Amino acid sequence: MRIFYKKSWLLLLVLVVIQAVAIAQNPSDVDVSKLSDQQIQQALMEMQKRGLTMEQAAALARARGATPAQISQFQQRALTLQAGGSQTGATSSISPQLGGSSMNMAALQQFALSPKAVVEVSEKAKKIFGYTLFNSNNLSFEPAINIPVPNDYVLGINDELQINIWGASQQTYRLLVDANGSIQIPDLGPVFVSGLNFEQAQQRIKNRLVEIYSGMSGDNPNTFAAVSISNLRSIKVNVVGEVNAPGTYTLPATASAFNALYLSGGPNENGSFRKIKVIRQNKEIAEIDVYDFLLHANTSDNVVLREQDMLFIPTYSKRVAAFGAFKREGYYELLENETLEDLIDYSGGFSDRAFQERLTITRTTGKQLKVLDITQDEFQSFLPFNGDSIVAGKIIGRFENRVSIRGAVFRPGTYALTDGLKLSELIRKAEGLKENVFENRGLIIRKGKDLSPTTIPFDVTEILNGQTDIALKREDQVIIRDIFSMREKRFVRIFGEVQKPGEYSFQEDMTLKDLIFQAGGFTEAASESVIELARRHDYQAAAEVSDELGSLHQFTIDRSLKLQTDDAQFSLKPYDYIYVRQAPSYKTQRTVSIGGEIVYPGPYSIGKKTERISDLIARAGGLTPQAYAKGAILKRKNQHRKIVKESLNSAVDDSLLSKAEKQLEGYSKLELRLDDILKNPGSIYDYMLREGDQIIIPEVVQEIMVSGEVLNPMGLAYQPNRSLRYYIERSGGFSPNAKKGKVFIIYSDGTTKITKGVFNRDFPAPEPGCQIIVPSKPERPGGDQTSKWLAIAGTFSSIAVAIAAVFR
Repeated sequence: MRIFYKKSWLLLLVLVVIQAVAIAQNPSDVDVSKLSDQQIQQALMEMQKRGLTMEQAAALARARGATPAQISQFQQRALTLQAGGSQTGATSSISPQLGGSSMNMAALQQFALSPKAVVEVSEKAKKIFGYTLFNSNNLSFEPAINIPVPNDYVLGINDELQINIWGASQQTYRLLVDANGSIQIPDLGPVFVSGLNFEQAQQRIKNRLVEIYSGMSGDNPNTFAAVSISNLRSIKVNVVGEVNAPGTYTLPATASAFNALYLSGGPNENGSFRKIKVIRQNKEIAEIDVYDFLLHANTSDNVVLREQDMLFIPTYSKRVAAFGAFKREGYYELLENETLEDLIDYSGGFSDRAFQERLTITRTTGKQLKVLDITQDEFQSFLPFNGDSIVAGKIIGRFENRVSIRGAVFRPGTYALTDGLKLSELIRKAEGLKENVFENRGLIIRKGKDLSPTTIPFDVTEILNGQTDIALKREDQVIIRDIFSMREKRFVRIFGEVQKPGEYSFQEDMTLKDLIFQAGGFTEAASESVIELARRHDYQAAAEVSDELGSLHQFTIDRSLKLQTDDAQFSLKPYDYIYVRQAPSYKTQRTVSIGGEIVYPGPYSIGKKTERISDLIARAGGLTPQAYAKGAILKRKNQHRKIVKESLNSAVDDSLLSKAEKQLEGYSKLELRLDDILKNPGSIYDYMLREGDQIIIPEVVQEIMVSGEVLNPMGLAYQPNRSLRYYIERSGGFSPNAKKGKVFIIYSDGTTKITKGVFNRDFPAPEPGCQIIVPSKPERPGGDQTSKWLAIAGTFSSIAVAIAAVFR
């Protein structure tokens, strides 16, 4: 059986229209209503020529972006043309073929199945049990048409039958059930099949075919026939009453009541889910209870619909609310004789934390509200009223037989309080006490009648020996400590020249060598002869008033840490501090570097603490002939960054501190008067070298750079005895925004000189390689300055009054 699926054909038609008449447009922008009848006809002809499969057509349409609105509009246009009408005044004579049969009015109507109604779901409606069944995005009751037709399917007008004859004779018929309920078999005449089920119709058709195909009869037939339904008719059903989208719906003839309910959105907020009536020819043929399907998957009432069937949804008679500790909260519809127990069943039962002994019901009496308490033994007999609100409470967070034990036992935790349970038995249930138990005292925290906590002390040793015991009560908490939790954490610390300095746990009988061993031994810089131990007073010594903070001890320990007989003579105590000093003459290599115009540039090690820059230059072979001594630069690491930062933290606000910290990072430039150093070695300018110093000696340069507020910033050749004004004039002179009195020069060695004087300015002298910078004038504050001048005037007035008062 071959059935043309509605959506695939419509998508194909829209796609063809888009391709045939609107190729250059965006498919979603095509207005199908504005297409002419000739364009619609052209689309129908293109559909026939292309011979696309249904799957291919759907895939192409989706890729092109065809919309549901376009599909619907095209469908109506095609139906109108096939009925002989026209939307533009033109007539149509096109009759394209669908799989070998004519696309007549009945065939097109078959594809005009009703779409799913769009329903706006309120928050209350979502909580009505069964409401989402027909309004879910994940559950679809769309009618199934691509299925074999069952034998009990009742034929009707517009069903299309296909009869295949094979054997001694071959023939194929595609016949439509006409308005009289018959099919017209050529050379045989009408065969009435409307109202027969498919199995009966097959037998009647075969019996009539024998009249023209004699080979089909007898004991040894040589001609055979098969009857199938190639195209199903569509039917119209009415959905009325308390429904979300009442109306007439077009469905395939195989559709059921649930298909119609799905398309119409099902019952609305006032509709009944328990008494949906299916009416056929003014008689009720079924009553659908949606709850039977939802709770028991029973579909026996989901009858197959026929032409002009009616689904009537009445208003509900009794609906109650169930909230609280139910598995499914919401609104439930009850039949007249259904009890509270039925409601609990519909809600999925109680949740695992529900208080099941009693339910609270709020009822409207017509005048006011009323509260009912229904106990568990009344659930089977109590009949809820319409509008009742039923609430299941939760159990209280309280234990009726709980005790707990924690601390120095092997299995701390919660245990059941059995009759006559005593402390010794609880300890045994907890697998006994640990070896490090604190035996002198334990505690039981017990709640009084008013829930205020009280403590009951006990001697752990006496409990273990059976000398005494304590009967436990509900919610008792037993606490047994271990010896480590009853004293301060014990540790020792080692500082200085060991591989892993830091804090170590204290162990009994630990010696100094043991601690050094744990710390990885001495470093190469360690002094074996100066090892100092600082010991604080214990609690007994600290009880006496004294000026001493502790005791100090010094030791000499061999690097080998070889075990000696005197090792145990001085054991460490908790909180000892051990200091391993550095050997006096131990120093790591200190490196400086010198580069640029020097005979032997590169890194050099400092030989002694008093080595100076002049010594380094001598070791490096002196300057080259191209060296520019005045431009030499010295960069030095910020050695005291941490100390400066600590002082800044206490003296500078956060905004300035961040700027200062950036300046402290890395290297700083130092003034380097290399000419003076070379002329007078050992002078105050001949600095002693430090770790990381970098000396850079540039080559002779013959240019000067002019930048800032000049008309033409550029580089100029250096000319001896020329003033600063000369170079500014060569650069176009000052710009209108120039701050002439603040011109400054940055020399090659990093030093700076600024212009002095107000009326008779003294400009600094240029040198080779320097940079002349002309700053700009500061921006003047904008806006109204009236208030500022008034404040100044007020201040001068006050001063004048004060002076007058003095000299009066």
